[in-house]
Amino acid sequence: MKYTINTNDYLKFLPLFIIYIIICFIKQQDILVGDEDDYLLYAENIINGFYADASHEYSYLWNGPGYPLFLAIFRLFNISLVLAKLFNCIFLYIGIVYFYKTLKQIICKKKALYIAIALGLYYPLLVEALPKLLTEALSFCLISLFAYSLFKYLTRKSKKHKWISSIVLGYLILTKIFFAYVVFGSLLIIFPFLFYNKTQKYVKQYSTILFLGFCFTTPYLFYTYHETNKFFYYGNSGGMSLYWMSTPYENESGDWHSFKTLESKPEIYKNHKSYIDSIKNLHPIDKDIILKKKAIHNILNNKNKFFKNWLSNLGRLFFNYPYYLQKTDYKFFIYLIPKILIFLSLFIAFFLNLKNFKKISPFICSLGFFSILYLGGLSFLSSYPRFLHVILPILLLWISYTFNEFFSIKNLN
Repeated sequence: MKYTINTNDYLKFLPLFIIYIIICFIKQQDILVGDEDDYLLYAENIINGFYADASHEYSYLWNGPGYPLFLAIFRLFNISLVLAKLFNCIFLYIGIVYFYKTLKQIICKKKALYIAIALGLYYPLLVEALPKLLTEALSFCLISLFAYSLFKYLTRKSKKHKWISSIVLGYLILTKIFFAYVVFGSLLIIFPFLFYNKTQKYVKQYSTILFLGFCFTTPYLFYTYHETNKFFYYGNSGGMSLYWMSTPYENESGDWHSFKTLESKPEIYKNHKSYIDSIKNLHPIDKDIILKKKAIHNILNNKNKFFKNWLSNLGRLFFNYPYYLQKTDYKFFIYLIPKILIFLSLFIAFFLNLKNFKKISPFICSLGFFSILYLGGLSFLSSYPRFLHVILPILLLWISYTFNEFFSIKNLN
């Protein structure tokens, strides 16, 4: 049978693609900000035949190689990085298209179109993902492709989409290594259901996707084992993030700070100077280990303060507040409205899912568990709204299905 591509879905969202290009040109900067220089350094390392560089603390195994592999093409052939940023427009556009292609399978096309357009115009996502050399646009695209191919495999038993979803999931892990722990957690949770007749078939299919996605990352794990002599080692960024989340000092709320620039924040620096100085000459792997031990010690001895930090971290993840010495302006309140809508919708959907658990389709169950594990895990690491943005396609698929199937005015009574 000849395979044809339906171009109608692509044409529907072409105006969004044009908007993305305009935003990319307007918002792009000539200087590197945030993690952009680290990703470019990784790309240079790949071209030179290696990846980890112990002389750079924040780019040893801080991030996975998914995005640097893409950037390496531009560095190798000396292509303008403006073009690399324009690819963010393509990634985001493809992500919206495949989000819509999945959503229209579970709710009516008209509603699906409106929701997809709303997501495509979600400004906090656009200003983070489009003009910067960061992983958000690529991760957003991979999440949408994963959800679409997973749906095709679970509902249509498409072997082609079995492999597509596995490869996409594997590349997503290499792009944002936190997803590796989401996959491991998912496998642990669903393992008992392999022995339950009513769910055995579905769980076997879903666990196969998760396992194959993990297998796709094994070349990178072989490399990290060679570098660290540690099995299943994806990165060394977790220790510092957990350290800041565990801070016991009352004037801090768990947001992340670079050790290199901490002197510019004297109120925080005075609390951590002696400890940071004592570990500054350690190898990045040893530093990651000792920071995790210190974090666990802080948590066990300051449980109430850690709980406050955790609540603050949820605020940062969903509402971009609070941060150290944060100044709010009108933009904060403009962004706050859609963020509140997402949070309330997610909150309601969670309880509707609990109430109607036996009625939920296997595909939606898989999205729900995946989302809960992702957000739950992130809540214990210093987080930013951009970490939430990348998983919005899965969250909105889950929320849209739940509201469509189980929400009505009588639920509020």
